[in-house]
Amino acid sequence: MSVTETQTTDDDFLSGRIKCLQPRHGFRAGLDTVMLAAACPAKADEIVIEPGCGPGVAALCLARRTGAKIVGVEIERSALDLARANAQRNDLADMATLIEADVTAKGSVLEALGLKPESCDHAIANPPFLTEGDATVPPGDARARAFAGPADLLHAWVKFATRMVRPGGTLTLIHRADRLADLLAALEGRAGGVLVYPLWPAPRSTGKPATRVIVQATKGSRGPLKLLPGLVLHGPDARFTSDAWDILREGAPLEIRG
Repeated sequence: MSVTETQTTDDDFLSGRIKCLQPRHGFRAGLDTVMLAAACPAKADEIVIEPGCGPGVAALCLARRTGAKIVGVEIERSALDLARANAQRNDLADMATLIEADVTAKGSVLEALGLKPESCDHAIANPPFLTEGDATVPPGDARARAFAGPADLLHAWVKFATRMVRPGGTLTLIHRADRLADLLAALEGRAGGVLVYPLWPAPRSTGKPATRVIVQATKGSRGPLKLLPGLVLHGPDARFTSDAWDILREGAPLEIRG
């Protein structure tokens, strides 16, 4: 399917350092996507894999900020076409490998597509937030898959990411705070030294709970879980805090340290 103006919007990220086409309807990259990219501790020339990369916004923001090489894996052909177009238009095509694949496929199938185990330094992911049957999701196969999946899908994504990352490499995921227990269960036995980093929508004095958490773990680590203070996104005036603004617009890293 060709990319047309009526099917997509053309959006700026990192104050225009990244410009991406993305679907006009359905799942759209935004704050979560940029925060995920900012939280990955990748360095220049390291390899970062992203299952479910969609139109490539997180991966391209990461590549622009760090100089890391990116491997995007996506099951939806239309989303992958957008990711390829976005890599080209941001002059990052030489840093991006984009593969059409189902991360739940057998290892032999994935290897045949070039997805070799332990070939990456880091992984990032924004898995579907909902479980099929537990909530109403947008109609249409592609849109539905972006929001929800089978009960074991989160485990499958974490299993794939862990399989692809070398020992000592990191997994960084963003998820709903109310599904933190599910995410921790998926990491159990696969990665340790888990750091839980809440994203607070307003000053903590307001009592508003965090709705998102960034979780970072290290493959092969036996370190304990740590709950970190996290980041306040908006001040009393409802505007972004300076720390949040620096990440979202200026491309600053989100340093998650235990």
